[in-house]
Amino acid sequence: MKLRVTIDGESRVLDLEQAAGNYSVVETAPGTYSVLLGTRSFTAHVLPDDVRIGERRFAISIADLRDRPAQAGKHAATGPLEIRAQMPGKVVRLLVESGSEVAAGQGLIVVEAMKMQNEMKAPRAGKVLQISAIEGASVAASEKLMVLE
Repeated sequence: MKLRVTIDGESRVLDLEQAAGNYSVVETAPGTYSVLLGTRSFTAHVLPDDVRIGERRFAISIADLRDRPAQAGKHAATGPLEIRAQMPGKVVRLLVESGSEVAAGQGLIVVEAMKMQNEMKAPRAGKVLQISAIEGASVAASEKLMVLE
């Protein structure tokens, strides 16, 4: 799983599969975690919008890269938006029909890739103009699946 982690305005992608074995995190009390990173040890106090390590506070946000765009401002507020396959796979299920009104974050299509089913969600509210994908069909990386207005 890949997460976009933003700490004090600086964004990075955290790949949990690659990080496995290099760290451990144990909750020692509600909102308090013991973190081992290589040979270093930290105690982190996690609050809704920040993390405190020692006397330092860090503004933090964590987002699953599959759930929403990395930066909301990257998508135009108006005009057609193509939804494309993120990697090669198979269309398992269409969750909307052509002409449907969708809300931001609503599931659009389920694509199976590497034995994992990934639900692709609408990056913004709109109307489904066109559906190019067919249930059961294979898709290539970056292949257009549907278009939102």
